[in-house]
Amino acid sequence: MQLNCRNCQTILTENAKYCSTCGQSTKSNRQPFIPFVKEAMHELLDIDGRLSLTLKTLFTKPGLASYEYDLGMQTKYTPPLRLYLVISVIFFLLFSSFQQVFTGQEGYSASSIDLYSKAMFVLFPLFALYVKAMYPSSYLVSNIVFSLHIHSVGYLVLILIGPLEVLERQHILFIALQAPLLLYLLWYFPKAFKTMYQASWLVTAFKSLLVYLVYMATLGLVFDVVLPTK
Repeated sequence: MQLNCRNCQTILTENAKYCSTCGQSTKSNRQPFIPFVKEAMHELLDIDGRLSLTLKTLFTKPGLASYEYDLGMQTKYTPPLRLYLVISVIFFLLFSSFQQVFTGQEGYSASSIDLYSKAMFVLFPLFALYVKAMYPSSYLVSNIVFSLHIHSVGYLVLILIGPLEVLERQHILFIALQAPLLLYLLWYFPKAFKTMYQASWLVTAFKSLLVYLVYMATLGLVFDVVLPTK
């Protein structure tokens, strides 16, 4: 049976999944809604084993995914930018709803959330530049990958902390439940630097702390002064 590309009409082999000329998929969008959604989510999140491996490595072995990605072992991991974009979108969507859902009060406006998300997309490369300043022999692209991974983990942990922080006024238990997550972040940050840049613990502690303080000061300046919440 002859198969033609719907985009450029190139004649394809019967089992071809993509056009050899233009690269378009041979799959048709004329299919039931549920299978279409599953396929779209599969392509978006890269759900073929790589996403689960990437998340597992990011959470249990700080810095290893960035380190191996830098060494060229990239196929087994979800692309860092794709991972960051998906997680950040989920984070900001949930962040705007936390206060309203858990307290019944109006949270941040949609325009403010949109502004913050765009600001963070500009700021995560700045984090990479700060790291580059601390490790001059490192490559900026590698630092950007590291920054994407750090921010992705940070967003996921903040998704867990968000509801607890909103509810802490109702019971002290919700403050206590945040402690393990905060301690995890305190451990995660220098450990990720140690694995990625292979320096001594003394050097790692100093440089990671300096990057953290400067970056937090930058975030404070941007969000409290440049982009005040309305």
